[in-house]
Amino acid sequence: MATTLVIAGYYGFGNWGDEAALAVLIRYLREALPHARIVVLSHDPAQTARLHGTEAISRWNLFEVRWALARASGFLLGPGGLLQDVTSARSLLYYVGLVRLAQRYHLPTYLIGQGIGPLRSQRSERWVAKALQRARLVLVRDRASFEWAKAHDARVLLGEDLAMLSPLPNLTLTLSACGEGTGEVRGAGGEGQSLGLSLRPGLSPHTKEALRRALRTLSADFELVFLPFQANQDLTALKELALPITVVEARCPSDLLWAMQRVDIVLGMRLHSLVFASLCGVPFCALSYDPKIESFVHRIAEVGGPSLSWWRATEALDERALTEQIYELHSQRAQLQERLHQARTALQASAHESLSEAIRLIASDLGVR
Repeated sequence: MATTLVIAGYYGFGNWGDEAALAVLIRYLREALPHARIVVLSHDPAQTARLHGTEAISRWNLFEVRWALARASGFLLGPGGLLQDVTSARSLLYYVGLVRLAQRYHLPTYLIGQGIGPLRSQRSERWVAKALQRARLVLVRDRASFEWAKAHDARVLLGEDLAMLSPLPNLTLTLSACGEGTGEVRGAGGEGQSLGLSLRPGLSPHTKEALRRALRTLSADFELVFLPFQANQDLTALKELALPITVVEARCPSDLLWAMQRVDIVLGMRLHSLVFASLCGVPFCALSYDPKIESFVHRIAEVGGPSLSWWRATEALDERALTEQIYELHSQRAQLQERLHQARTALQASAHESLSEAIRLIASDLGVR
């Protein structure tokens, strides 16, 4: 029977950050296991098959999921912030349940590119701890997750967000780079100064109003370009601002990377807006709704990048400080780009080394040398 790997995660929802990280994982698996069959559990199997060139089945069809696991050689919980209960305890239970189900089929299980937490209840902590302890390997994307997993006796490896290994698209392209070959990447920054904006639900009313005033001020000097990393959620947050902003129409992660390379500064709330900005050497500041945002900002400085500003999305926002920071980033753009390129090199080396080590273990477990 051919080697078959089943991958689960938050896929098929149009979350381009998680899709970018999944694409990297699939690329590394194919390099190490060129004859392996890869099956992804997805909310939208047709979209996943089109984006990644894999087989895909509905994550909601328990019969299909069981059928796939019963015939699999291994199970991977793929990259993303899956092991948290802030979204909902039900979401966490779904992913932990998949890990347990795979283990009942005696499959080696691997948790790759994970961010752990926040976990608000002791019950959630117990669920995650058991899943980690029974896994062959846990590869995490940040230091806090590493320390948590280590404290709970998991076989854990510290890495980076896998999206840091995404290839940058050619800026001369005018068509979508999604593999479909149709449609322009519309709404990307053009001539003049541009400010890329990434938002998601979670802004406090005070922060929302302060942000609206700050963006209105900034629009006198910058074209405002909205970068939706999950359009069905992010466009709702944009609508609440009630400002005229150009919106990028992305059909895949490469479209957002293409657009990111064409803006001068980014104000990001989504983690992967900051990851993509770092990849593209675009100076940024952040609105944090989750500790993973602050963690990534600190990580950039830790590996020799610039110390960049962030504000909590749920607390009072100083619109004057934000506005001044955007102008300062733009005035220092050349120096900041150089340091971001240095940070990118370090993060990509770390991501490559840790992911390669994880893939070697998977290949070894499956009898491929």
